[in-house]
Amino acid sequence: MDSTKKGIVYWITGLAGSGKTTIGNALYYKMKKQSSVVLLDGDILKNIVGGNTPGYTRENRLSRARRYSLMCKMLSDQGIDVIICTIAMFDEIRAWNRDNFAHYIEVFLDVSMDVLKKRDKKGLYLNSDKQNELPGLHYEAEFPKNPDIVLNTDGSLSVWQCVKRIQDITYKEKETFNKDTAYWNEYYQQRPLILNECSSFAKEMLNMICGQVTAGETKYLLDLGCGNGRDSIFFAKNKIYVVGIDASDVAIEMLEQTHGGDEYLEFICDDFVTANVLFQREYDYCYSRFTLHAINEKQEEQLLGNVYKALKKNGLFMIEARTIHDQIYGLGELVEKNAYIYNDHYRRFIDPEEIMQKVVEMGFTVVYSEEKSGFSKTETDDPMLLRLILKK
Repeated sequence: MDSTKKGIVYWITGLAGSGKTTIGNALYYKMKKQSSVVLLDGDILKNIVGGNTPGYTRENRLSRARRYSLMCKMLSDQGIDVIICTIAMFDEIRAWNRDNFAHYIEVFLDVSMDVLKKRDKKGLYLNSDKQNELPGLHYEAEFPKNPDIVLNTDGSLSVWQCVKRIQDITYKEKETFNKDTAYWNEYYQQRPLILNECSSFAKEMLNMICGQVTAGETKYLLDLGCGNGRDSIFFAKNKIYVVGIDASDVAIEMLEQTHGGDEYLEFICDDFVTANVLFQREYDYCYSRFTLHAINEKQEEQLLGNVYKALKKNGLFMIEARTIHDQIYGLGELVEKNAYIYNDHYRRFIDPEEIMQKVVEMGFTVVYSEEKSGFSKTETDDPMLLRLILKK
């Protein structure tokens, strides 16, 4: 199995009794002959990941659905195809799936309530009460708005006809953070990793971190877009456990060769916007230097939301990025709002007012904010930068 290939997630949804398990099982046995595939059924999953929300209220179901999505992502990121059969009638969940699964096929089994009640062998619709709420009966279900396929499972199609129609669907390639991968691979191939000096931003952030750390306490930092790793290595030398993630396989391979044995360092090649490592553990700090302006606005919104979830309570998100007041703003080819291709390199310039509004609405508290030049001055460049420290 190719560990770099992402699996397909078949999200089979519909009301109770619509045939999710029957069709999911049939699809599983059809697919297992050709690929590595896992079948996840809602009734079984509830007992495994239900935790402290074993009930059937809307809130219970929504909480479990979030866990189901994370489980699907963990498996599909390892190259495993996943078939999941779940009601999960929530727009929030399906939107998250489309944003975070590399390959996603949403299947909606559409059956009228009259048919569901007639075939209700378990007595779900007859005996259900407010302690055992059913979407579509006790509260309004949020039906899929843009499924990849809708199947009417009222009996007009056989199970195998449904399976064939699902297998005939081609997933849409999700946009991932790879527009500059070739650029950065060439960049690092032509330049040896110079690791003797960290950035001034890293030094300032370490001073803030050290003021929070109790002796003997282990802190975890996620370095988003770690590049040549110099800041990751700096934090690790100061006994902070660091996970550095970057889309450049050349940079990550070089870092693994030089620092792969460091107990405080872990390097991962992936899309830092939606990487599985964002969901595997909670972090005390997330660090983003010169990376927020390397992704588009939609990816920025995804990243902010994913970082918020990944941080521990009172965790810090540390950002340094070029702003719309930078001297090279407006140079090159405009490709989207505040974003240009300049010197064969994508840059999106941050609007300080806009991002401040976004992070506050998301729930962050602004600890520190300053925009000025002089933060990262070199012989050839003195960018206008925003330094922003946020607390969850």
